[in-house]
Amino acid sequence: MGVERAISMLDDLVNNNPDKKIYCLHEIVHNPNVVDYFKNKWVVFINDFSEIYKKNCILAFSAHWINKFTLEKTAKEYDQVVNLECPLVTKVYNEAKMFVQEWRTIFYIWKKGHQEAEQVVEFVKDLWWKVCIFLKEDEIPQLDKNEKIAIVNQTTLNYKYILDLIEKIKQKYPDTKSIWNSDICKATFDRQSALKNELDNIDLLIVIWWKNSSNTKELVKIWENAGKEVIFIQSASELENIKIDKSKKIWITAGASTPTDEIYKAANLIKN
Repeated sequence: MGVERAISMLDDLVNNNPDKKIYCLHEIVHNPNVVDYFKNKWVVFINDFSEIYKKNCILAFSAHWINKFTLEKTAKEYDQVVNLECPLVTKVYNEAKMFVQEWRTIFYIWKKGHQEAEQVVEFVKDLWWKVCIFLKEDEIPQLDKNEKIAIVNQTTLNYKYILDLIEKIKQKYPDTKSIWNSDICKATFDRQSALKNELDNIDLLIVIWWKNSSNTKELVKIWENAGKEVIFIQSASELENIKIDKSKKIWITAGASTPTDEIYKAANLIKN
C-alpha cells in the first residue's frame, strides 16, 4: 500500500540521516498519529517552501502528489529531494501526461481543495493544456459532442459514484478515453466494497479516521446512508476508554491513510 511505503521511506530517510534537517511538504499522510510519530523524530512539516530556513537539508514530498515541475525545480535547490508519492497517484500523473500528448481535453473529477487534486490540475495547466474540473453530473462541461475527451479522477472518491459519472460522460461524448474503470486507489476501493457487501451483517461500525481524509469521509457516507451506529476514533488506544457492547456484530474499518497495524490493534482490543 502507498501509506506503508511512504512511512517506510520517510523512516529510512530519518534513520539514515541523523545529522540532516528533514522537511516534509504537507502531512506525509492524513493521519495525525503518523504525523506525530515523525514530529517526535524531528521531521518538520511545512505548507510552503518559505518555511525552510536553510538549503543544506533534505526535502520530502508527501504521499498525495507533487507537481513534477516543482519536483524538478527543488531537486536543484536542496541537498536531497525525496518523493514519497503513492504509486497510484503517480498513475494519475502518467495518464494525464499521456492524454495531453494525444491532444485530448482533460476532464478531471475532483473535490476542490484536496491536495492531490490541486496538484494534478496545476500540473496539467503547467503543460499549457485544457483541463475541465468538476464533481457532479450537472457540472459536466458543454463542449462539441465530437471533442476528444480523457477522464482522470481524484483517487479518494466513491468508486461507484465515479463509475456512474464516467458512464454519463461517455454517453455525452462518444470519443472519450479513461484508463481501466477509474483512478480510485485500491485501498479506497477495497474498503468501500467490503463495507457495502457487509452492511446487513454489521450492527456497529468503528472507523479509525481523521477529519481531513477524503477517502474516509466517503466510507462514512456509505454507513450513514444505512442509518446505523458508528464510533469514530483516531487511534486504536481510544477503545480502551470506550464501553462497547461486544454482543453486537462489530466491523472495524479505516481510511487509506491509516497504517494496517493500527486496524489490527483495534481488532485485538475488541476481541480481548
